[in-house]
Amino acid sequence: MTFRVAAAAFAVPALFAAPAAADPVRGAIVQFEHKLATNTPLTLQVGHNSRDRRDTRDYRGSYRLNQWRQSEREVSSLRRDALQACRRAVAKQAYRIGYRDVDFDDDRRVRQTGPYDFRVRLDDVEFEARRRERESDVTCSVRRGYVVNIEGIPAAGHRGDQKARNDHGRGNYGHRGY
Repeated sequence: MTFRVAAAAFAVPALFAAPAAADPVRGAIVQFEHKLATNTPLTLQVGHNSRDRRDTRDYRGSYRLNQWRQSEREVSSLRRDALQACRRAVAKQAYRIGYRDVDFDDDRRVRQTGPYDFRVRLDDVEFEARRRERESDVTCSVRRGYVVNIEGIPAAGHRGDQKARNDHGRGNYGHRGY
Protein backbone atom coordinates (compact mmCIF):
# COMPACT_ATOMS: atom_id res chain seq x y z
CA MET A 1 0.00 0.00 0.00
CA THR A 2 1.42 3.41 -0.95
CA PHE A 3 1.62 6.41 1.33
CA ARG A 4 -1.18 8.28 -0.46
CA VAL A 5 -3.59 5.38 -0.26
CA ALA A 6 -2.86 4.95 3.43
CA ALA A 7 -3.42 8.67 4.08
CA ALA A 8 -6.73 8.57 2.24
CA ALA A 9 -7.81 5.44 4.10
CA PHE A 10 -7.18 7.06 7.47
CA ALA A 11 -8.78 10.37 6.43
CA VAL A 12 -12.11 8.98 5.19
CA PRO A 13 -13.68 8.26 8.62
CA ALA A 14 -12.51 11.64 9.89
CA LEU A 15 -14.11 13.44 6.94
CA PHE A 16 -17.49 11.94 7.77
CA ALA A 17 -17.27 12.52 11.53
CA ALA A 18 -15.69 15.98 11.59
CA PRO A 19 -18.61 18.07 10.24
CA ALA A 20 -20.95 16.44 12.76
CA ALA A 21 -18.56 17.14 15.63
CA ALA A 22 -17.82 20.76 14.70
CA ASP A 23 -20.01 23.28 16.51
CA PRO A 24 -21.18 26.10 14.16
CA VAL A 25 -22.64 28.17 17.01
CA ARG A 26 -19.44 28.53 19.00
CA GLY A 27 -17.13 28.30 15.99
CA ALA A 28 -15.34 25.25 17.35
CA ILE A 29 -12.80 23.51 15.17
CA VAL A 30 -12.43 19.74 15.26
CA GLN A 31 -8.90 18.43 14.75
CA PHE A 32 -7.90 14.82 14.07
CA GLU A 33 -4.27 13.73 14.20
CA HIS A 34 -2.99 10.34 13.19
CA LYS A 35 0.59 9.11 12.90
CA LEU A 36 1.12 7.14 9.74
CA ALA A 37 4.80 6.48 10.45
CA THR A 38 7.62 8.14 12.32
CA ASN A 39 7.80 11.84 11.42
CA THR A 40 4.71 11.57 9.13
CA PRO A 41 1.64 12.80 10.97
CA LEU A 42 -1.70 13.27 9.21
CA THR A 43 -3.65 16.24 10.57
CA LEU A 44 -7.22 17.10 9.56
CA GLN A 45 -9.02 20.24 10.78
CA VAL A 46 -12.70 20.92 10.16
CA GLY A 47 -14.62 23.90 11.49
CA HIS A 48 -16.95 26.77 10.79
CA ASN A 49 -15.12 30.08 10.62
CA SER A 50 -17.80 32.03 8.79
CA ARG A 51 -20.95 33.43 10.35
CA ASP A 52 -24.23 31.64 9.98
CA ARG A 53 -25.77 32.67 6.64
CA ARG A 54 -29.30 32.52 8.03
CA ASP A 55 -28.62 35.78 9.88
CA THR A 56 -27.84 37.73 6.71
CA ARG A 57 -30.37 39.49 4.53
CA ASP A 58 -29.53 37.49 1.44
CA TYR A 59 -28.65 33.89 2.21
CA ARG A 60 -27.85 32.89 -1.39
CA GLY A 61 -24.29 34.21 -1.20
CA SER A 62 -22.67 37.45 -2.20
CA TYR A 63 -21.72 36.40 -5.72
CA ARG A 64 -25.17 37.36 -7.02
CA LEU A 65 -25.22 40.80 -5.42
CA ASN A 66 -23.88 44.07 -6.77
CA GLN A 67 -21.54 46.38 -4.89
CA TRP A 68 -24.46 47.84 -2.92
CA ARG A 69 -25.63 44.33 -1.87
CA GLN A 70 -28.69 44.36 -4.13
CA SER A 71 -29.90 41.35 -6.08
CA GLU A 72 -30.48 41.44 -9.82
CA ARG A 73 -34.23 41.45 -9.21
CA GLU A 74 -34.01 44.51 -6.96
CA VAL A 75 -31.80 46.37 -9.43
CA SER A 76 -34.12 45.54 -12.32
CA SER A 77 -37.11 46.93 -10.42
CA LEU A 78 -35.21 50.07 -9.41
CA ARG A 79 -34.02 50.61 -13.01
CA ARG A 80 -37.55 50.29 -14.35
CA ASP A 81 -38.84 52.78 -11.77
CA ALA A 82 -36.00 55.22 -12.57
CA LEU A 83 -36.71 55.01 -16.30
CA GLN A 84 -40.44 55.61 -15.79
CA ALA A 85 -39.79 58.54 -13.45
CA CYS A 86 -37.39 60.08 -15.96
CA ARG A 87 -39.83 59.73 -18.87
CA ARG A 88 -42.65 61.22 -16.80
CA ALA A 89 -40.48 64.15 -15.71
CA VAL A 90 -39.21 64.87 -19.24
CA ALA A 91 -42.76 64.83 -20.65
CA LYS A 92 -44.01 67.09 -17.86
CA GLN A 93 -41.13 69.55 -18.19
CA ALA A 94 -41.46 69.63 -22.01
CA TYR A 95 -45.17 70.39 -21.68
CA ARG A 96 -44.36 73.24 -19.28
CA ILE A 97 -41.86 74.67 -21.76
CA GLY A 98 -44.40 74.55 -24.59
CA TYR A 99 -44.04 71.27 -26.45
CA ARG A 100 -47.25 69.44 -27.25
CA ASP A 101 -45.91 65.90 -27.52
CA VAL A 102 -42.79 63.96 -26.60
CA ASP A 103 -41.82 60.70 -28.33
CA PHE A 104 -39.30 58.39 -26.70
CA ASP A 105 -37.32 55.85 -28.69
CA ASP A 106 -36.26 52.54 -27.23
CA ASP A 107 -32.65 53.72 -27.18
CA ARG A 108 -31.88 54.31 -23.52
CA ARG A 109 -29.09 53.70 -21.06
CA VAL A 110 -29.65 53.33 -17.34
CA ARG A 111 -26.54 53.33 -15.16
CA GLN A 112 -26.58 52.81 -11.42
CA THR A 113 -24.43 55.37 -9.57
CA GLY A 114 -25.41 54.57 -5.98
CA PRO A 115 -27.60 52.22 -3.98
CA TYR A 116 -30.75 54.05 -5.06
CA ASP A 117 -29.24 56.54 -7.56
CA PHE A 118 -29.45 56.17 -11.32
CA ARG A 119 -28.35 58.18 -14.33
CA VAL A 120 -30.75 57.70 -17.24
CA ARG A 121 -29.79 58.73 -20.77
CA LEU A 122 -32.54 58.83 -23.38
CA ASP A 123 -31.22 59.08 -26.95
CA ASP A 124 -33.13 60.79 -29.75
CA VAL A 125 -36.10 62.10 -27.80
CA GLU A 126 -38.43 63.89 -30.22
CA PHE A 127 -40.10 67.08 -29.00
CA GLU A 128 -43.06 68.27 -31.08
CA ALA A 129 -44.23 71.87 -31.04
CA ARG A 130 -46.87 73.50 -33.25
CA ARG A 131 -44.68 74.07 -36.26
CA ARG A 132 -41.49 72.15 -35.73
CA GLU A 133 -40.01 69.06 -34.25
CA ARG A 134 -36.70 68.81 -32.44
CA GLU A 135 -34.64 65.82 -31.45
CA SER A 136 -32.30 65.83 -28.50
CA ASP A 137 -30.51 63.51 -26.09
CA VAL A 138 -31.85 63.91 -22.57
CA THR A 139 -30.12 62.89 -19.34
CA CYS A 140 -31.86 62.52 -15.97
CA SER A 141 -30.51 61.97 -12.49
CA VAL A 142 -32.88 59.92 -10.33
CA ARG A 143 -32.43 59.50 -6.57
CA ARG A 144 -34.72 57.24 -4.58
CA GLY A 145 -37.33 57.35 -7.33
CA TYR A 146 -37.39 61.15 -7.68
CA VAL A 147 -35.88 63.07 -10.58
CA VAL A 148 -33.42 65.64 -9.27
CA ASN A 149 -31.95 66.89 -12.54
CA ILE A 150 -32.87 66.97 -16.23
CA GLU A 151 -30.43 68.03 -18.95
CA GLY A 152 -30.93 68.30 -22.68
CA ILE A 153 -34.48 69.54 -23.20
CA PRO A 154 -34.27 72.17 -25.96
CA ALA A 155 -35.83 75.56 -25.34
CA ALA A 156 -39.04 76.08 -27.25
CA GLY A 157 -39.03 78.89 -29.80
CA HIS A 158 -41.42 81.65 -28.69
CA ARG A 159 -42.38 84.71 -30.62
CA GLY A 160 -41.79 88.08 -29.09
CA ASP A 161 -42.12 88.42 -25.33
CA GLN A 162 -44.43 85.46 -24.74
CA LYS A 163 -42.08 83.68 -22.32
CA ALA A 164 -41.77 86.74 -20.11
CA ARG A 165 -45.56 87.03 -19.94
CA ASN A 166 -46.07 83.36 -19.06
CA ASP A 167 -43.75 83.18 -16.07
CA HIS A 168 -45.35 86.27 -14.45
CA GLY A 169 -41.99 87.82 -13.63
CA ARG A 170 -40.88 85.02 -11.32
CA GLY A 171 -38.25 83.66 -13.66
CA ASN A 172 -37.66 80.02 -14.33
CA TYR A 173 -34.75 79.51 -11.93
CA GLY A 174 -34.09 76.82 -9.37
CA HIS A 175 -37.44 75.06 -9.37
CA ARG A 176 -37.30 71.34 -8.66
CA GLY A 177 -40.87 70.43 -9.47
CA TYR A 178 -40.17 68.10 -12.32
